[in-house]
Amino acid sequence: MPRIALLVVLVFVLAGCGGGTTTLEVTTNLTITYWPDGKGKGPQQHFNLSCDPTVGNVADPIVACADLKGPARAALDPTPLSAICTELYGGPAEATIVGTVDGDEVNARLSRSNGCEIGRWQELSALLPTFQPA
Repeated sequence: MPRIALLVVLVFVLAGCGGGTTTLEVTTNLTITYWPDGKGKGPQQHFNLSCDPTVGNVADPIVACADLKGPARAALDPTPLSAICTELYGGPAEATIVGTVDGDEVNARLSRSNGCEIGRWQELSALLPTFQPA
């Protein structure tokens, strides 16, 4: 009896290992929320972007997806606390970018509060509406 049980288990294990393969689709899906006058101040705008296939209501989804393969990807990470940033104020606009890029979770908060944040904003400009300073 134990040999039959072992054989049955072995058949099920081997059946699960062969044949068809399951592939996990790595995707980019982002939701962008933009506040021209600052978060909680005035109206907000919402944008979406998906890559592979490329669709969305950002200005140019193809450029935005391509940018996320370059330096713009790193700009989704927060500015390190040790960064030395110029004390420039770029205006009250703020944005959040939430979702996934190539399967990695993203939860970015953007502002134009200093030189480092303005730089991040510029790197991610394909995801954001055209900034119009007041």
